Amino acid sequence: MSLADLRAALNAELSATPEYYDFKVLHSERDGVLWRVTLEPGYVFAEGQRPGVASAQALLDDSLDGASAWWGAPSKGGASVLAVLAEDDQLVLQNASGPPPPAGHLIRLYPTRFLNAVADAWWDTPWAEQALACLPDLSRPRPLCGGTALTGEPFRWLRPAQRAALALAGHSSGFLWGPPGTGKTTTLGVLLAEYLDRHPHARVLLLSTTNQAVDQATLAVDKALHKGRREHLRAEVQRLGTRFAATAYEGREHLIPTQDRDLITRLARAEGQRPSARDALALKAWADRVAALRDELRAASLKVLQRCRLASMTTTRAAFTLKTLRELQPDGEPPFDLLVFDEASQVSLAHALVLMPLGRARLFAGDPQQLSPVLRSDDRLARRWLGRSAFTEMPRGPSVALLDEQSRMAPPIGELVSQLFYDGALRVAADAEASASWQAARQRSLGDIGANVHVHVHHLKTDGGWSAAERGPVRRDSAEAIAELVERALASGSWQPEELIVLTPFRAQRALIRQRLRARGLPEALRVSTVHRAQGSEAPVVLFDPADGAQPFLHGDEAQRLLNVALSRAQAKLVLFVSPADAASPLLAPLVQRLRLAGDTRDALPLQELAREPGFPANALGRRVAAGRQVGEVARISADGRQFWLINARTGAEQLIDAEFWRRRAQGAPA
Repeated sequence: MSLADLRAALNAELSATPEYYDFKVLHSERDGVLWRVTLEPGYVFAEGQRPGVASAQALLDDSLDGASAWWGAPSKGGASVLAVLAEDDQLVLQNASGPPPPAGHLIRLYPTRFLNAVADAWWDTPWAEQALACLPDLSRPRPLCGGTALTGEPFRWLRPAQRAALALAGHSSGFLWGPPGTGKTTTLGVLLAEYLDRHPHARVLLLSTTNQAVDQATLAVDKALHKGRREHLRAEVQRLGTRFAATAYEGREHLIPTQDRDLITRLARAEGQRPSARDALALKAWADRVAALRDELRAASLKVLQRCRLASMTTTRAAFTLKTLRELQPDGEPPFDLLVFDEASQVSLAHALVLMPLGRARLFAGDPQQLSPVLRSDDRLARRWLGRSAFTEMPRGPSVALLDEQSRMAPPIGELVSQLFYDGALRVAADAEASASWQAARQRSLGDIGANVHVHVHHLKTDGGWSAAERGPVRRDSAEAIAELVERALASGSWQPEELIVLTPFRAQRALIRQRLRARGLPEALRVSTVHRAQGSEAPVVLFDPADGAQPFLHGDEAQRLLNVALSRAQAKLVLFVSPADAASPLLAPLVQRLRLAGDTRDALPLQELAREPGFPANALGRRVAAGRQVGEVARISADGRQFWLINARTGAEQLIDAEFWRRRAQGAPA
C-alpha cells in the first residue's frame, strides 16, 4: 500500500466526518452567566446529511462537552458547551458572546477533530515515509539483540500466560492479547516495571485511547514497581495531560508532573464535588475552579518529558504533540526505546503507524475481539487504514501472547464468552476456581433468578423499533422490565446500586431506561450505559437490552465485538432481554440457540447411523445429532434434500452440512 492510498483514506474519513452539527432550538433561557438551550427532539443535521435517522442516531451525548457553539440568526454569536443533558435534549452554554437563538432557529456545534492532527502528520512526507516503513514490522517482527530478558521473578503470583507475555519486550513489535478479565492491564504494568528495572537507561512512552485507560495503565505500572520493591523508580513514571482522575492519584502524587503536592489534593477534592448538570451555576463555578487548578499543571509537561523515563498520555494528545515528542531526540533517532499502545484494538492503523517511529520497539496491548476504531466512511481505503487496528496485522509465533485465564466471569458466563468469541480458548483461572470467596461472590440470587443461574434470558413479547421522538431505537417493555427488576433487587437489601450495570447499544434506549429508573425514585448512582462506553468496566450484575435486534447497526463483525463487550462485563449474573425479533437476528440468534441447547439432555445420535436410513436427511430434522466432533440440532433441510443446517450446540451458529457426504460415508465409500 502506498502513501497516496493512506492519504486518500484520511481524506475519505475527514470528508465523512462532519465538521459541525446543526440542532433546532426549542427554547433558550438565561441561567445566571450561563444559558440553557433546549433542542427540538428528532431534528439533527450533520454536515453533508439530511435530518433523520442517519444523523440522529449518534449525536447528542456528553461527547459534545467542550464543543464550540455558533449561531448566525437572528444575530451572530458563539459559546462553548459546558454540559450536555441528553435525556432533556438540552445544552448548557458558557462564555456566550450574546443571547443564543430563540425557538425555530438553528444552533451549530463544532466538536474537536483529532483526526486533523493525524492527517497533518501524514502530510509531512519525510515523517510519513518513516511511519509507512514500520508497517512490515507488524506482521514480521524482529527479535531484539542484546536485551535483558524479563523473568518476573518478584511476581510469583503471575499466571503462566502472564509470565510468558513478559518475553514480548524482546521483539521489535509485540502483541499482548488480553481477553476480558485476564488481567491484561496488570500484566502490562508488571512488564513495564520489569522493563524499567532491567533496562536502566531505557525510556518508555505509554499511550492509551482514553484518559481513564491512561490512568489505569499508569497506576498499574506504579503498583507493580511498589510490589516489586523498585521504589527508586516510581518517581520516574509521569502521567502527562490534565484530564486525569485526580482522586485516583491520592497517595500517588509522584506520578503527576508537579512539585505542589497540595495541588493534587485540592484538585481531587474539587473533582469529587462536581454538582449536578441541572444546577448550571454551581456547575459553572465548579468547572472554572477545576480548570484553574489544571492550568497550574500544564507548564511542567515539556520539562517532564525530558527527564522522566516513562511518560503516559492519550493517543490523541500524542498526535497533537507529535512535534514536541519528535524534538526530544534532535538527531532524528527514536526518542523512546519502547512505545506502548494500550487498548490498541481501538487505535486505527493510520494513527498507530504515524506514532510508531517514536519508538525503537513497539508493544500493542488489547483485544481484537472487542471494539475496533470508530469509522464513519464506507470508503475501501478508509476501512483498510482507519477501520482496522494494528491487531489486524498480528502474526503468529513468539511475538504474540494470548492471556487465556480469566478471573472475572462465573464459569457459565466465561464459557459462553469463550465459545462465542475465542474458539473455546478462554477458561477460568486456577487460582479463582480454588478461591472460596471468589466462588461465593458469584453465587447470589437476583430476585427469582437463583444463585446457581448465571445466564438468564428474560423473554419479551414486544419488539423494539425506531422512534422519531426519542431519536433512535427504543423498547418500552424492556425498559419497564429492567426498572422493575432493579427496584426489586435494591429493595431486597441483597444488592447495592454500584453492583448493577445496565447496557444497551442505543442512546435512545439508554435515555428511556434512565427515565424509567428515575420515575421509580431509584438512585442516580445506578449505571446505565451504551456498550461502547462500557469497555473496561465490570459489575456483578449486567442487564443487557439490545432494544431492537433488527437494526442494521447490530449486524456484522463490529456488532459481534459489541456483544462480546456487553456479555463479558458480568461477574455473577448476566440477564438478557430478548424479543422474537432479537432471537431471530444474526447477532443474537447464535447466543439464544446456544443457551437453549445447553439444557438439551437428549443423546446425540451419530449422523453416520441416521444416513444409513432411507429417510435421510428428513429423519434427522429436529433431532440432536453428532457429526464427527460437532454436536447440535438439525434445524432445516434444503428443498432438494442435498443439504441441511445444523445448529452447533457449542457456538449456537448454523453450519451447512452436505447430506451426500454422509450417505457415502455411511455406505463405507470414500468421502
